[in-house]
Amino acid sequence: MSFIKLFLSLAVLPLILTQPALAHVVWFDYEDGKYELLFGHPEADETEPFDVSKFREATAYDLSKNLVPGVTELQEDNLFFVPESEIAALTAFYDNGFYRSNPDGTSDNLSPEEAEAIDYDNVTNFVKYTKGIYGWSDEISMPFGLPLEIMPLQNPLEVKAGENLAIQVLFNGSLIDNATVEYLGQELSVDENGVLLVPVEAGGLEVIEASYNPNGNLDLPYAISYATTLSAELTSPSASVPEPSFLLGLGLIGGLTLLGQGKEKHKSNIKK
Repeated sequence: MSFIKLFLSLAVLPLILTQPALAHVVWFDYEDGKYELLFGHPEADETEPFDVSKFREATAYDLSKNLVPGVTELQEDNLFFVPESEIAALTAFYDNGFYRSNPDGTSDNLSPEEAEAIDYDNVTNFVKYTKGIYGWSDEISMPFGLPLEIMPLQNPLEVKAGENLAIQVLFNGSLIDNATVEYLGQELSVDENGVLLVPVEAGGLEVIEASYNPNGNLDLPYAISYATTLSAELTSPSASVPEPSFLLGLGLIGGLTLLGQGKEKHKSNIKK
């Protein structure tokens, strides 16, 4: 861990201790050509053991948003995605399973069969998504079709210390303004246009977290709790093209979502 990240982690710790426990999330960390999928609390630089059985897929894209083949490697309970060529973005899905809420405030992790056996009484399925951006283009600026997705409204790789990154949150392709969005342990405020401003400090852009619990899930006997993250890191000087001259607005996001959702998902193979 760098000195700056360690300093930020220590600075945020008192805030975390005085807040309710934040939801677990997943995110990517890049090092030496590999992208490690982590599980835990990025705002505290805290990770927990990764359960590979709950990993569902990772999808890599180039600057034109074409799929890039790759494999996932399991190394001593650590999961890495290794692309065959340079990538501009990476998404992943992790299903953390079913949990039953008890009257005393505790919760029990249930198998799908156990959850069904109790008719999903007080049961919630916790699902985790993430998007990492490593290059920027018109195509990468469009939605990727994640159920819950954080949308940067400008090139996050060019936001400097002391500036703000403008973002919005989409749920099933539609803009929402009632997701809980957190950065470095603090909840961000949303304006009347559904825009949130992420303050970038000296250490650069850290992981942005969002969670959303929709009121009811149609055609499902249980609730779903969604969590998602956004990270951005320039891993190669050639992995970026000039930033689009426009700022994604409310009306434009709806049209772009249709394009983003039309991209075919590519599931990676697990290599142990």
